[in-house]
Amino acid sequence: MFTWRAGVVVVIVALSIAVVVPSLRVYMSQQATLSELQSERDAAQAEVDSLQADVDRWSDDAYVIAQARERLQYVYPGEVAYKVIDPDSVEQHADGSPAAARLPENQEDTAWFDDLWGSVVEAGAVDDAVDRSGSAGGSEAESEQNGSETEGEEVDGEEADDPLTTVDLGG
Repeated sequence: MFTWRAGVVVVIVALSIAVVVPSLRVYMSQQATLSELQSERDAAQAEVDSLQADVDRWSDDAYVIAQARERLQYVYPGEVAYKVIDPDSVEQHADGSPAAARLPENQEDTAWFDDLWGSVVEAGAVDDAVDRSGSAGGSEAESEQNGSETEGEEVDGEEADDPLTTVDLGG
């Protein structure tokens, strides 16, 4: 059935397959590596192009000025800068700020004239406290106890010449 010629052909084909298969596997691996490297090269080239476009933009004086005005809030001399904050974007106000005082949960339910009268009474109470103590810093007895009598103060209860406690209302 089999001749020796057929056996030799089978052996030659088997040897050629044994030689070609590993080479073919290496070739396929190298092709996969080559395609990965080409895609990395394309991505790197796209990044280089993007960075070059940034360099070109930053070399334009108008772009630099626009970025300084936008990012750093720079203005030209004589201009007035206004910063408008969207009240809807602010999530929480600082405690004690006027904006926090205007929140509905922080407001008392009083009429406007009650608020007005309360501020008048409060302002009068502050003036009375200053007049009674002789100065905003405290009484004469307190300064004697602390031993903090300074050069401009008089001991017999008259008002001090200290510029920090003297209030000039321009009248």
